[in-house]
Amino acid sequence: MQGYRHIFVLLAFCIQASACSIRPELHLHQPIHTQIVLETEVNLNLMWQVEWETRWEFPWNENVLGPLGYQEPASISAHVYSLDENGNHKSHFTQNFYGTTANMPVTVGTYDLLFHNNDSETLLFSSENELGTIHCSTRVISSGLKESHQVLTALQKEEDTKAEEEMPGEPVTLMPDGLFVLYDQNEQISGNLEDYEYIDGKYVLRIQGVMNPATYIHLFQIHLLNNEGRVAGSNGGAALTGVAGGVDLDTRVSARTSVCVPADVYYDRARELMAARFVSFGIPGCNPYDGESLETAPQGNHFLVINVSYSNGNWKNIRVDVTNALRALPLGGLIDLTLDVNDFPPEQGDTGGGGGFDALIDEWDEEQGETTIIF
Repeated sequence: MQGYRHIFVLLAFCIQASACSIRPELHLHQPIHTQIVLETEVNLNLMWQVEWETRWEFPWNENVLGPLGYQEPASISAHVYSLDENGNHKSHFTQNFYGTTANMPVTVGTYDLLFHNNDSETLLFSSENELGTIHCSTRVISSGLKESHQVLTALQKEEDTKAEEEMPGEPVTLMPDGLFVLYDQNEQISGNLEDYEYIDGKYVLRIQGVMNPATYIHLFQIHLLNNEGRVAGSNGGAALTGVAGGVDLDTRVSARTSVCVPADVYYDRARELMAARFVSFGIPGCNPYDGESLETAPQGNHFLVINVSYSNGNWKNIRVDVTNALRALPLGGLIDLTLDVNDFPPEQGDTGGGGGFDALIDEWDEEQGETTIIF
Protein backbone atom coordinates (compact mmCIF):
# COMPACT_ATOMS: atom_id res chain seq x y z
CA MET A 1 0.00 0.00 0.00
CA GLN A 2 1.40 3.30 -0.99
CA GLY A 3 1.22 6.21 1.39
CA TYR A 4 2.64 9.55 2.32
CA ARG A 5 6.05 8.51 3.54
CA HIS A 6 7.89 10.80 5.91
CA ILE A 7 11.21 10.54 7.65
CA PHE A 8 11.31 12.54 10.85
CA VAL A 9 14.79 13.65 11.85
CA LEU A 10 15.38 15.12 15.31
CA LEU A 11 18.51 17.25 15.24
CA ALA A 12 19.72 17.90 18.81
CA PHE A 13 21.54 21.21 18.81
CA CYS A 14 24.49 21.67 21.15
CA ILE A 15 27.24 24.25 21.63
CA GLN A 16 29.19 24.49 18.41
CA ALA A 17 32.43 22.53 18.54
CA SER A 18 35.80 23.97 17.58
CA ALA A 19 37.93 22.53 14.83
CA CYS A 20 39.00 19.64 17.08
CA SER A 21 37.11 16.33 17.05
CA ILE A 22 35.88 16.50 20.69
CA ARG A 23 32.07 16.25 20.80
CA PRO A 24 30.14 18.71 22.98
CA GLU A 25 28.34 17.26 25.99
CA LEU A 26 24.59 16.70 25.86
CA HIS A 27 22.83 18.51 28.73
CA LEU A 28 20.59 15.65 29.80
CA HIS A 29 18.19 17.53 32.06
CA GLN A 30 17.92 20.75 30.10
CA PRO A 31 15.77 21.55 27.07
CA ILE A 32 17.38 20.37 23.86
CA HIS A 33 16.70 22.59 20.86
CA THR A 34 15.68 20.20 18.13
CA GLN A 35 14.65 20.48 14.54
CA ILE A 36 12.17 18.21 12.75
CA VAL A 37 12.91 17.68 9.08
CA LEU A 38 10.42 15.94 6.79
CA GLU A 39 11.74 14.18 3.72
CA THR A 40 8.57 13.47 1.76
CA GLU A 41 7.84 10.97 -0.98
CA VAL A 42 4.38 11.70 -2.36
CA ASN A 43 2.03 10.03 -4.82
CA LEU A 44 -0.51 12.77 -5.67
CA ASN A 45 -2.80 10.23 -7.36
CA LEU A 46 -2.86 7.92 -4.37
CA MET A 47 -5.97 5.74 -4.24
CA TRP A 48 -6.67 2.52 -2.39
CA GLN A 49 -7.59 0.43 -5.44
CA VAL A 50 -4.68 -0.50 -7.65
CA GLU A 51 -6.86 -0.78 -10.75
CA TRP A 52 -9.02 2.35 -10.25
CA GLU A 53 -7.21 4.37 -12.93
CA THR A 54 -7.85 1.77 -15.62
CA ARG A 55 -11.59 1.80 -14.81
CA TRP A 56 -12.00 5.58 -14.50
CA GLU A 57 -13.50 6.82 -17.78
CA PHE A 58 -14.59 10.36 -16.95
CA PRO A 59 -12.42 13.05 -18.61
CA TRP A 60 -11.48 14.82 -15.39
CA ASN A 61 -9.74 18.16 -16.00
CA GLU A 62 -7.42 18.59 -13.01
CA ASN A 63 -6.62 22.19 -13.96
CA VAL A 64 -10.30 23.09 -13.57
CA LEU A 65 -11.66 20.52 -11.11
CA GLY A 66 -8.56 19.83 -9.01
CA PRO A 67 -6.77 16.51 -8.48
CA LEU A 68 -8.70 13.28 -8.10
CA GLY A 69 -6.34 11.94 -5.47
CA TYR A 70 -4.67 13.51 -2.45
CA GLN A 71 -2.59 16.68 -2.38
CA GLU A 72 0.69 16.97 -0.53
CA PRO A 73 0.30 18.69 2.87
CA ALA A 74 1.73 22.20 3.01
CA SER A 75 2.00 22.57 6.80
CA ILE A 76 2.08 20.30 9.83
CA SER A 77 1.15 20.35 13.51
CA ALA A 78 3.34 18.32 15.85
CA HIS A 79 1.85 17.37 19.24
CA VAL A 80 4.48 16.33 21.76
CA TYR A 81 3.34 14.40 24.85
CA SER A 82 5.88 13.58 27.55
CA LEU A 83 5.20 10.32 29.41
CA ASP A 84 5.49 9.54 33.13
CA GLU A 85 6.88 6.31 34.55
CA ASN A 86 3.50 4.62 34.02
CA GLY A 87 3.32 5.58 30.37
CA ASN A 88 0.66 8.25 30.88
CA HIS A 89 0.75 11.69 29.30
CA LYS A 90 2.02 14.22 31.83
CA SER A 91 2.50 17.29 29.63
CA HIS A 92 1.78 18.46 26.13
CA PHE A 93 2.80 21.17 23.73
CA THR A 94 2.13 21.84 20.06
CA GLN A 95 4.40 23.17 17.36
CA ASN A 96 3.13 24.31 13.97
CA PHE A 97 5.45 24.60 11.01
CA TYR A 98 5.29 25.30 7.31
CA GLY A 99 7.17 23.33 4.73
CA THR A 100 9.40 20.70 6.29
CA THR A 101 11.20 22.21 9.31
CA ALA A 102 10.55 23.53 12.83
CA ASN A 103 12.66 24.12 15.93
CA MET A 104 11.35 22.44 19.09
CA PRO A 105 12.69 22.32 22.68
CA VAL A 106 12.45 18.91 24.39
CA THR A 107 14.21 17.21 27.28
CA VAL A 108 15.54 13.68 27.46
CA GLY A 109 12.70 11.26 28.14
CA THR A 110 9.90 9.24 26.55
CA TYR A 111 7.34 10.84 24.27
CA ASP A 112 4.29 10.22 22.15
CA LEU A 113 4.46 12.26 18.96
CA LEU A 114 1.33 13.01 16.93
CA PHE A 115 1.71 14.64 13.51
CA HIS A 116 -1.12 15.87 11.30
CA ASN A 117 -1.44 18.42 8.52
CA ASN A 118 -3.14 21.72 9.39
CA ASP A 119 -3.37 23.31 5.94
CA SER A 120 -7.16 23.16 5.58
CA GLU A 121 -9.92 25.65 6.37
CA THR A 122 -12.56 22.91 6.48
CA LEU A 123 -10.92 20.79 9.20
CA LEU A 124 -11.66 21.57 12.86
CA PHE A 125 -9.48 20.14 15.65
CA SER A 126 -10.65 19.84 19.24
CA SER A 127 -9.81 18.02 22.47
CA GLU A 128 -11.69 17.62 25.75
CA ASN A 129 -8.52 18.38 27.67
CA GLU A 130 -4.90 19.17 27.02
CA LEU A 131 -3.76 15.56 27.36
CA GLY A 132 -6.81 13.97 25.72
CA THR A 133 -7.57 12.62 22.28
CA ILE A 134 -7.54 15.12 19.43
CA HIS A 135 -10.73 14.95 17.37
CA CYS A 136 -11.15 16.26 13.83
CA SER A 137 -14.48 17.22 12.24
CA THR A 138 -16.00 19.79 9.87
CA ARG A 139 -18.60 22.54 10.21
CA VAL A 140 -22.32 21.99 9.78
CA ILE A 141 -23.54 23.75 6.65
CA SER A 142 -25.74 26.78 7.25
CA SER A 143 -29.48 26.56 6.73
CA GLY A 144 -29.28 29.28 4.08
CA LEU A 145 -27.04 27.14 1.87
CA LYS A 146 -29.26 24.09 2.37
CA GLU A 147 -32.33 26.08 1.29
CA SER A 148 -30.59 27.08 -1.94
CA HIS A 149 -29.40 23.55 -2.72
CA GLN A 150 -31.92 21.21 -4.34
CA VAL A 151 -30.36 17.98 -3.08
CA LEU A 152 -29.79 19.23 0.47
CA THR A 153 -33.24 20.80 0.70
CA ALA A 154 -34.90 17.55 -0.29
CA LEU A 155 -32.78 15.62 2.21
CA GLN A 156 -33.91 17.88 5.04
CA LYS A 157 -37.63 17.93 4.16
CA GLU A 158 -39.32 14.58 4.73
CA GLU A 159 -42.49 15.76 2.98
CA ASP A 160 -40.52 16.13 -0.25
CA THR A 161 -39.57 12.47 -0.46
CA LYS A 162 -41.67 9.66 -1.81
CA ALA A 163 -39.35 7.01 -0.45
CA GLU A 164 -40.94 4.10 1.38
CA GLU A 165 -38.45 4.59 4.20
CA GLU A 166 -37.63 8.06 5.44
CA MET A 167 -34.28 9.61 4.72
CA PRO A 168 -32.18 9.97 7.88
CA GLY A 169 -32.25 13.39 9.48
CA GLU A 170 -28.48 13.73 9.47
CA PRO A 171 -26.60 17.00 9.83
CA VAL A 172 -25.20 18.25 6.53
CA THR A 173 -21.52 19.14 6.92
CA LEU A 174 -18.76 20.50 4.77
CA MET A 175 -16.79 17.87 2.91
CA PRO A 176 -13.35 17.60 4.60
CA ASP A 177 -10.08 18.21 2.85
CA GLY A 178 -7.34 15.62 2.92
CA LEU A 179 -6.16 14.76 6.45
CA PHE A 180 -2.95 12.80 7.12
CA VAL A 181 -1.83 11.46 10.48
CA LEU A 182 1.15 9.76 12.11
CA TYR A 183 1.05 8.75 15.78
CA ASP A 184 4.50 7.66 16.99
CA GLN A 185 4.29 6.21 20.50
CA ASN A 186 6.97 5.63 23.17
CA GLU A 187 9.72 7.44 21.31
CA GLN A 188 12.91 7.66 23.35
CA ILE A 189 14.92 10.88 23.45
CA SER A 190 18.06 9.30 24.78
CA GLY A 191 20.83 10.69 26.95
CA ASN A 192 23.30 8.20 25.47
CA LEU A 193 25.41 9.87 22.80
CA GLU A 194 25.95 6.51 21.12
CA ASP A 195 22.27 6.57 20.09
CA TYR A 196 22.84 9.64 17.90
CA GLU A 197 24.62 10.42 14.70
CA TYR A 198 26.89 13.46 14.88
CA ILE A 199 26.52 15.54 11.73
CA ASP A 200 27.76 19.10 11.23
CA GLY A 201 27.92 19.84 14.94
CA LYS A 202 24.54 18.31 15.71
CA TYR A 203 23.37 15.07 17.31
CA VAL A 204 20.85 13.44 14.98
CA LEU A 205 18.09 10.96 15.87
CA ARG A 206 16.17 9.54 12.93
CA ILE A 207 12.56 8.46 13.34
CA GLN A 208 10.85 6.76 10.42
CA GLY A 209 7.09 6.61 9.97
CA VAL A 210 4.21 6.83 7.51
CA MET A 211 1.56 9.54 7.44
CA ASN A 212 -1.58 7.82 6.16
CA PRO A 213 -4.85 9.47 5.17
CA ALA A 214 -7.57 9.83 7.80
CA THR A 215 -10.09 11.09 5.23
CA TYR A 216 -11.04 8.89 2.33
CA ILE A 217 -11.85 9.57 -1.32
CA HIS A 218 -14.74 7.80 -3.06
CA LEU A 219 -15.21 8.41 -6.77
CA PHE A 220 -18.65 7.77 -8.25
CA GLN A 221 -18.89 7.12 -11.99
CA ILE A 222 -22.46 6.99 -13.31
CA HIS A 223 -23.22 5.56 -16.77
CA LEU A 224 -26.57 6.61 -18.25
CA LEU A 225 -28.47 4.10 -20.40
CA ASN A 226 -31.30 4.99 -22.81
CA ASN A 227 -30.67 8.66 -22.27
CA GLU A 228 -31.42 9.94 -25.79
CA GLY A 229 -30.40 13.46 -24.82
CA ARG A 230 -32.91 13.72 -21.99
CA VAL A 231 -30.37 14.40 -19.22
CA ALA A 232 -28.86 17.88 -19.41
CA GLY A 233 -26.69 17.76 -16.28
CA SER A 234 -27.15 18.64 -12.63
CA ASN A 235 -28.17 21.90 -10.99
CA GLY A 236 -28.07 20.64 -7.40
CA GLY A 237 -25.03 18.35 -7.28
CA ALA A 238 -25.05 15.22 -5.13
CA ALA A 239 -24.94 14.13 -1.51
CA LEU A 240 -23.57 11.06 0.28
CA THR A 241 -25.35 10.02 3.47
CA GLY A 242 -24.34 7.92 6.48
CA VAL A 243 -20.64 8.82 6.65
CA ALA A 244 -18.77 9.56 9.88
CA GLY A 245 -18.91 13.02 11.41
CA GLY A 246 -15.22 13.04 12.40
CA VAL A 247 -12.25 10.98 13.58
CA ASP A 248 -9.98 10.61 16.64
CA LEU A 249 -6.44 11.17 15.41
CA ASP A 250 -4.53 8.87 17.77
CA THR A 251 -6.75 5.78 17.38
CA ARG A 252 -7.97 6.46 13.81
CA VAL A 253 -11.46 5.47 15.02
CA SER A 254 -14.16 7.50 13.27
CA ALA A 255 -17.09 9.09 15.06
CA ARG A 256 -20.18 6.94 15.55
CA THR A 257 -22.42 9.84 14.61
CA SER A 258 -23.25 10.00 10.92
CA VAL A 259 -23.57 13.03 8.65
CA CYS A 260 -24.34 13.86 5.04
CA VAL A 261 -21.77 15.54 2.79
CA PRO A 262 -22.49 17.33 -0.52
CA ALA A 263 -20.41 17.38 -3.67
CA ASP A 264 -20.59 18.69 -7.22
CA VAL A 265 -21.73 16.50 -10.11
CA TYR A 266 -20.02 16.70 -13.49
CA TYR A 267 -21.55 15.52 -16.76
CA ASP A 268 -19.91 14.48 -20.03
CA ARG A 269 -22.71 14.63 -22.61
CA ALA A 270 -20.68 12.88 -25.32
CA ARG A 271 -20.00 9.85 -23.11
CA GLU A 272 -23.36 10.10 -21.29
CA LEU A 273 -21.34 9.83 -18.11
CA MET A 274 -21.73 11.61 -14.76
CA ALA A 275 -19.11 11.79 -12.00
CA ALA A 276 -18.84 12.96 -8.40
CA ARG A 277 -15.89 13.02 -6.01
CA PHE A 278 -16.51 12.69 -2.26
CA VAL A 279 -14.06 13.06 0.60
CA SER A 280 -15.29 11.92 4.03
CA PHE A 281 -14.24 10.51 7.38
CA GLY A 282 -15.46 7.13 6.15
CA ILE A 283 -17.58 4.49 7.85
CA PRO A 284 -18.80 5.53 11.32
CA GLY A 285 -17.42 3.93 14.47
CA CYS A 286 -14.34 2.08 13.23
CA ASN A 287 -10.69 2.23 12.25
CA PRO A 288 -10.78 1.38 8.51
CA TYR A 289 -7.16 0.16 8.62
CA ASP A 290 -8.13 -2.52 11.18
CA GLY A 291 -10.12 -5.51 9.91
CA GLU A 292 -11.50 -6.42 13.34
CA SER A 293 -12.61 -2.84 13.91
CA LEU A 294 -14.38 -2.85 10.55
CA GLU A 295 -16.25 -6.04 11.40
CA THR A 296 -17.66 -4.50 14.58
CA ALA A 297 -18.58 -1.15 13.00
CA PRO A 298 -22.18 -0.05 13.60
CA GLN A 299 -24.67 -1.07 10.94
CA GLY A 300 -25.93 1.75 8.76
CA ASN A 301 -27.01 2.71 5.28
CA HIS A 302 -25.30 4.92 2.73
CA PHE A 303 -27.23 6.61 -0.06
CA LEU A 304 -25.94 8.54 -3.03
CA VAL A 305 -28.48 11.25 -3.90
CA ILE A 306 -27.96 12.75 -7.36
CA ASN A 307 -29.73 15.82 -8.67
CA VAL A 308 -30.48 15.29 -12.37
CA SER A 309 -31.69 18.14 -14.57
CA TYR A 310 -33.41 17.40 -17.86
CA SER A 311 -33.41 19.11 -21.23
CA ASN A 312 -37.10 20.07 -20.80
CA GLY A 313 -36.25 22.10 -17.68
CA ASN A 314 -37.46 19.62 -15.07
CA TRP A 315 -35.29 17.91 -12.46
CA LYS A 316 -35.33 14.99 -10.04
CA ASN A 317 -33.28 13.72 -7.12
CA ILE A 318 -32.27 10.11 -7.70
CA ARG A 319 -31.50 8.13 -4.57
CA VAL A 320 -29.24 5.07 -4.87
CA ASP A 321 -28.43 2.65 -2.05
CA VAL A 322 -24.63 2.29 -2.15
CA THR A 323 -24.22 0.71 1.29
CA ASN A 324 -22.54 -2.50 0.18
CA ALA A 325 -20.28 -0.76 -2.32
CA LEU A 326 -19.09 1.88 0.13
CA ARG A 327 -18.47 -0.60 2.96
CA ALA A 328 -16.47 -2.81 0.62
CA LEU A 329 -14.11 0.15 0.09
CA PRO A 330 -13.52 1.52 3.61
CA LEU A 331 -10.33 3.34 2.55
CA GLY A 332 -11.87 4.84 -0.57
CA GLY A 333 -11.92 3.91 -4.22
CA LEU A 334 -14.02 3.87 -7.38
CA ILE A 335 -17.72 2.93 -7.44
CA ASP A 336 -19.30 2.39 -10.86
CA LEU A 337 -23.06 2.89 -11.27
CA THR A 338 -25.19 2.18 -14.32
CA LEU A 339 -28.59 3.93 -14.32
CA ASP A 340 -31.34 3.46 -16.90
CA VAL A 341 -32.96 6.81 -17.70
CA ASN A 342 -36.15 4.95 -18.68
CA ASP A 343 -36.59 4.20 -14.99
CA PHE A 344 -36.54 7.89 -14.04
CA PRO A 345 -37.81 9.85 -17.07
CA PRO A 346 -38.35 13.60 -16.87
CA GLU A 347 -41.73 14.84 -15.71
CA GLN A 348 -44.04 16.27 -18.34
CA GLY A 349 -45.64 19.68 -18.03
CA ASP A 350 -44.31 22.86 -16.45
CA THR A 351 -40.58 23.18 -16.00
CA GLY A 352 -39.20 23.03 -12.48
CA GLY A 353 -41.41 20.12 -11.45
CA GLY A 354 -40.33 16.66 -10.44
CA GLY A 355 -38.87 17.57 -7.07
CA GLY A 356 -38.38 14.99 -4.38
CA PHE A 357 -37.20 11.40 -4.64
CA ASP A 358 -39.47 10.34 -7.49
CA ALA A 359 -37.19 7.65 -8.84
CA LEU A 360 -35.60 5.35 -6.28
CA ILE A 361 -33.42 2.31 -6.68
CA ASP A 362 -35.90 0.53 -4.36
CA GLU A 363 -38.54 0.85 -7.10
CA TRP A 364 -36.39 -0.49 -9.94
CA ASP A 365 -36.62 -4.06 -11.12
CA GLU A 366 -33.11 -5.19 -10.30
CA GLU A 367 -33.80 -8.73 -11.56
CA GLN A 368 -33.86 -7.36 -15.12
CA GLY A 369 -30.42 -5.82 -14.67
CA GLU A 370 -31.60 -2.24 -15.16
CA THR A 371 -29.27 -0.96 -12.44
CA THR A 372 -25.76 -2.19 -11.79
CA ILE A 373 -23.27 -1.23 -9.11
CA ILE A 374 -19.65 -2.23 -9.67
CA PHE A 375 -16.95 -1.65 -7.06
